[in-house]
Amino acid sequence: MTNFAMKEQEIINHIAISRLHGMGTKNFRRLINEFNTTENLVKAPASEISKLPKIREDLVRGLKKELDFKEAEEIYRKETDQNTQVLAYLDPAYPSRLRRMADGPIVLYYRGSADLNAGRTVGIVGTRTPTPDGLLLTEQLISQLLPYKVLTISGLAMGIDGASHKQSLEQGIPTVGVLGGGHDFIYPANHKGLANQMLENGGLLTEFVHDQKVVREHFPMRNRIIAGLSDALVVVESKQKGGSMITAQLAFDYNRYVFAFPGKPFDEKSRGCNKLIKTHVASLMETADDIAEQLNWDVESGQPAAAQGLLFSEITEDEMLIVDILREEGRVHVDKLSLLAKCRPGKLANLLLELELKGMVQSLPGKLYRLKNRIN
Repeated sequence: MTNFAMKEQEIINHIAISRLHGMGTKNFRRLINEFNTTENLVKAPASEISKLPKIREDLVRGLKKELDFKEAEEIYRKETDQNTQVLAYLDPAYPSRLRRMADGPIVLYYRGSADLNAGRTVGIVGTRTPTPDGLLLTEQLISQLLPYKVLTISGLAMGIDGASHKQSLEQGIPTVGVLGGGHDFIYPANHKGLANQMLENGGLLTEFVHDQKVVREHFPMRNRIIAGLSDALVVVESKQKGGSMITAQLAFDYNRYVFAFPGKPFDEKSRGCNKLIKTHVASLMETADDIAEQLNWDVESGQPAAAQGLLFSEITEDEMLIVDILREEGRVHVDKLSLLAKCRPGKLANLLLELELKGMVQSLPGKLYRLKNRIN
């Protein structure tokens, strides 16, 4: 068997596993840490998989009886026939920033010319109904980013997202749109022309197969990819609630740099940005130089700064479990946290101490804990 065929089968295996109900990235990572390749995992006897901690029996049964390799191969053929690059989690071409996340997708579907492992990336998000000032800020930001040789990322939505993509194309900056459905369903429809232009200097990325329609439940999933791909995430305008605020919090939780343009206190579309700044989730920014200063970028090289901040790869699996619970629950009493994590009080105390030292968790009066600097 040729190397290409082996790689192709690995990708097909990834697709089949990704579609297994209840699998998720965390379980996939646990399995791959043990078996190294999907081929080894697929061939492993159920008894061997069952020995692993935190792998449920229904997943073991699914891996042995429910993997649909025929469907997975059909998906692979249809995607590649439409010039889509299928990026499997273990593929070297898979975006390294997403692999460092605890919940990076098992499979991605990408069309375009931009390097998803570009040296510098900036995500730009905001309201779907921006003010003229918001559009001007977006235009100026993109122009100011040009000397820094960045890749811009957004969600192809109306408003700030679309403006950031359009201005990036005008400035010759590669720009990637993260989709809330498959490549057959560009949303909104009036951005199809923009999407086609982005294929020439940028690209379109999604975790959904080509014929999956855009539904509301997909947007938080899309937002985490925008957050995870971004070295720096900029919120231009936002109300206090909405997709931009979710994306900002995700970026913060992933230990990315978050920035926001400040606005007038009584301006509804500035309240989200002001809240991000007030709660120290985002740094106040006025120009792209503020990003460059914090990330230690110079104008000439276009190379990434030395690794800064804590990456999730530096967090243990037990610590990651605590982070996930706090992200879902918000403020949690230590006793409830012990029950949810199925963790002895002594061990939990050590985990919480480590996470506090790493700047991830904050202790509150009354034996409550939460992720540090959450906006809710």
